[in-house]
Amino acid sequence: MPAPVESQERGPAPRRQHFRRAAVAAALGFSAFMALLLVVDLGYIGEFLLNASPDRYRRFRENIFVAETLHEVILSLGSATVTTALALLVAVPAGYALSRFRIRGKLLVDTLVDSAIVLPPLIMGLSLLVLLSVLRRAGEALGTPPDPAAGVPGRPNPVLNSFYEFFVYAKPGIVLAQFSVATALAVRSMKAAFDAADRRVEDVALTLGCTRFGAFWRAALPQARSGLLTGAVVAWSYTVGLFAPVAILAGTVKGRTAVLPTRAYMEVSNGYLEEALALTLVMAVIAMTVLIALKLLARRNAAGAEVSL
Repeated sequence: MPAPVESQERGPAPRRQHFRRAAVAAALGFSAFMALLLVVDLGYIGEFLLNASPDRYRRFRENIFVAETLHEVILSLGSATVTTALALLVAVPAGYALSRFRIRGKLLVDTLVDSAIVLPPLIMGLSLLVLLSVLRRAGEALGTPPDPAAGVPGRPNPVLNSFYEFFVYAKPGIVLAQFSVATALAVRSMKAAFDAADRRVEDVALTLGCTRFGAFWRAALPQARSGLLTGAVVAWSYTVGLFAPVAILAGTVKGRTAVLPTRAYMEVSNGYLEEALALTLVMAVIAMTVLIALKLLARRNAAGAEVSL
């Protein structure tokens, strides 16, 4: 009888050992590269603090240890969390539809979803701003015309005009800019998770009298839990550091719509590289802490699913 596949893979063949070493080296090498970047940034800030003049050091403290920085941290984490939740609300049914259902023009739909990833974030922000500007102009055109004889000015359509006022240079614009990109990443993760799920479990559920939603809720979604958490990790980690569309749509008003990525950009633009690096390290530490917690949760759920099976 031929040897089981598992025992063959665990054999001491030199070629398998070479591949294992190469794969581990690739993972460790890139992680070491990222760690080196963080260490270099930390060393740069430390050298600056040791050699900075009293006035420059005071300026550094006033820029970092202020209420605005705490506001930007909270706004960055809060907006990324809200965006991730909204993205998953769209991505879960959309990923299931792309994985299971026949859709007319499915290739085009799938490509348009990917376009949010392919297009530069700067273009996404500009496109959102143009769309809201078009809605505002449409509101002005469809509103009440002015009456010069009575001296009554024209009034724009309140519904169409409210979109521009609600999103542009406002906190909801941060979420909209992040949502436009994060949803596409979450859809990719959810589609891959549903593609990997066993469809026979859903077929059995349907034959036992479940509706399509019941089969999705009870059979497909539990199998895609790891993909759901992966989509949440990918969406959250990307949105918390997103800069270009947020800066274009919501602006960089300090203490109002500025988040950590846009604040770091403003510091670089003003010539204060040390403040930008310090804010970047703060963002990296917070983001890595949240990601570790999410990955531990995903690992625990995956272990629980294996035990239940």
